[in-house]
Amino acid sequence: MNADPADVVVRADRLTAEKSVFTAGRPVLDEVTAVRALAGHGLLSPEQMLDPRLTVVDESRRCRCLIVRLAEAGWVVKQGTSAETQETLDREAEVYRVLRGSSFAPYLPRFSAFDDHAGLLVTEFVDGQAPRDAHIADPARRPITAVGIGAALARLHTVADDGGLPAQDAPPILRCGHPTLDSIEFHSPASLEVVRTVQSNPALSALLDGVHGQWRADAMGHGDLRGDNILLRPTGEPVFIDWEMGGPCDRRWDIAGLLTERIVWWLTDPDAWVPMEAQATANAAAVDGLREIREFAHAFLGSYVVTYAGELDLAKAGLDDLMRWCGARLVQFAVEQTHQRSVPLATSRQLLQMAANFHTTPGVAARTFFGLAIDDGDR
Repeated sequence: MNADPADVVVRADRLTAEKSVFTAGRPVLDEVTAVRALAGHGLLSPEQMLDPRLTVVDESRRCRCLIVRLAEAGWVVKQGTSAETQETLDREAEVYRVLRGSSFAPYLPRFSAFDDHAGLLVTEFVDGQAPRDAHIADPARRPITAVGIGAALARLHTVADDGGLPAQDAPPILRCGHPTLDSIEFHSPASLEVVRTVQSNPALSALLDGVHGQWRADAMGHGDLRGDNILLRPTGEPVFIDWEMGGPCDRRWDIAGLLTERIVWWLTDPDAWVPMEAQATANAAAVDGLREIREFAHAFLGSYVVTYAGELDLAKAGLDDLMRWCGARLVQFAVEQTHQRSVPLATSRQLLQMAANFHTTPGVAARTFFGLAIDDGDR
């Protein structure tokens, strides 16, 4: 029998409170600590520390994260805010150490330092553009950007030496139909409603259980790949950031994340979904958005397949398989939209319906959204 999600969340909240006690003896990262850390690692001279152009901006979320900039130079200084987040930051530092000598190194921010005693990770600050901003700003470069991201991801997945990093477990979202303390990460009333929907829907439950059963950590991966974790340098080269979940994982999770995120962009585009009086304009925008998803999928997957020194099966069962992984990522995006909400957004419900459809008719999903067609009837 499945546990009551509400009861699990109450107990999970208590567990989170226990984990939130920060490791004693470590100074909390602030502006002065960040600048001193850079100086201590030889990244700033005493004269530069007094330069009036030196700025420190707080970009903290789960971890403490300060951006230090001086003229064209910049650094990201991160520190965990709990034992749990410090553990993920320790892992991120290990991922940098493994990848900085690999063929994937050009697609990483430069690793500067990791201070085990203070729990501080220092990397290059990449002053780049997010893929969604680039997608809007320069339509002509969209295929080139997709090709670059596909090739970079393939190089990551072909890194042979994992440096002894432990394999990543299947993401908690794949177990949200059977909630336990470690599988429920979101505690809003809206999140609980989404979890109940998954539990009560046979297609969604089968989808997540199927992907969970297929999970195999057989490639170096990012583990949380989406547009927010990619920046494009002025040259157009992609840089992958935020590696707290990096390490050996299932490469299909990375691929599906980038594909399905484009569907979320399309579904939440205000220009494509407007009141009835502007329906003709909306229809045109919706059709254009769907065409852009297909263009991205073709360029991204084509580049990935060409670069990857292995096999990505995009025929018959392999394509069905990838579509179901995309469906699982749609469930994850639906849950993530419920942060700090009392009721789910309409788009959360739409994403859940799409996810169920991806499970039941994967061939139709492949053709409709990604333009990937196999002529063997509707599947």
